[in-house]
Amino acid sequence: MSEHAKPWRLTGLALLAVASVAALAVGGCRTAETRQLTIVLVEYQGPEASVSARRIASELASQGLPDVHLVEGADYASVCVGRYGSWKDADADAMLKRVRVIRDAQGQYPFAGVMLVPMPEPMPKNPWPLEEADGLFTLHIASWEAPGRMVNAQRYADSLRSQGYEAYVYHGPRLSMVTLGAFGLNIFDDPAKVGQPNAKPKVTAPQVLALIQKFPRMRLEGEETPAAAHVPTQLVKVAGKDPPAGPAIARPKTLYRITILLIDPATGLAEGLRRATGVAQGKQQVPTLIGVLVKQLMAGLERGKVPRVGVVGVAGDAVAVKDGVDTVMIEALGAALRVAGAGKIRLFSHEGTRQFLDAAGAKPDDFVQEPTAIAALQGLDLLVVGSVNAF
Repeated sequence: MSEHAKPWRLTGLALLAVASVAALAVGGCRTAETRQLTIVLVEYQGPEASVSARRIASELASQGLPDVHLVEGADYASVCVGRYGSWKDADADAMLKRVRVIRDAQGQYPFAGVMLVPMPEPMPKNPWPLEEADGLFTLHIASWEAPGRMVNAQRYADSLRSQGYEAYVYHGPRLSMVTLGAFGLNIFDDPAKVGQPNAKPKVTAPQVLALIQKFPRMRLEGEETPAAAHVPTQLVKVAGKDPPAGPAIARPKTLYRITILLIDPATGLAEGLRRATGVAQGKQQVPTLIGVLVKQLMAGLERGKVPRVGVVGVAGDAVAVKDGVDTVMIEALGAALRVAGAGKIRLFSHEGTRQFLDAAGAKPDDFVQEPTAIAALQGLDLLVVGSVNAF
């Protein structure tokens, strides 16, 4: 059997889920711009996105909310309020307090969870939407989440198409993906196995195996994942496409995008931010990935200094919290910091760190969501904050 003809065992089919509203991740702002931060109140997608956004914006403006503005693109629109140049902008803090207590007709608080985030990017016209691919499955090879993700994804897809590859782009509320090819059930050795409990269908189609061999490692933010935290490319199900008959596709292990921030509390996110990010395939992989990311952060510390480091907490989306990944991350962070930071840092526990913050008048949970400067903090030189998003 030739190298390209070797069967590829499919361990799971990742499902692409499209959420209706999501905020962009904190920490990816472009410092070269001014007024690059805003408060995103709501986002819409689809043909009626602009109509819905304009209706809400008009209603809010008529009630006296200042600087309500829209960011619009192809089948996309977000309603924003304010334009700010710093994470520590007092006007932004005042606006957050104001919009979080706005009530709707049912007495609910629709904007209670909004945050200061990088200005959304207008969604460009997607020449190769994955949703229109003529197939059930495709090979996921790259993802972007930071600002500029849509343009970067489409630029990469364009370069692949210029090389003769059938590249597609998917723009979700949190990330943009590039995939290759559109395939049917005939790529498996036994299509009837797909979706069956404990069944492990094999990909045997030569064209798919050739793509997997050519693109074995996932690209995140334009860079291949490092060997130590290797994330393979994955065959995934095209959103909204189901086989015409037979069993449903089984949901695989969830992928978790994990970010760890090492922050100087004197400046918060404004300066001196150290960041490490990666993707874990399933909850069981989270501690291993945490260990790799912590090593990366510890390698960047200045020699000769032994800073006092505290673990604040982890922010997670609804899926990650339901799966208990935020709790696993807290435990893994402590263990990894004790190992990788031995002799390099003086580590304070999660509970001890929160006591320091409480004494300084800072709310730990608020700091996890939006790390800002804490001028009154005494006793700690660096703070560790994590985030996890499922996809």
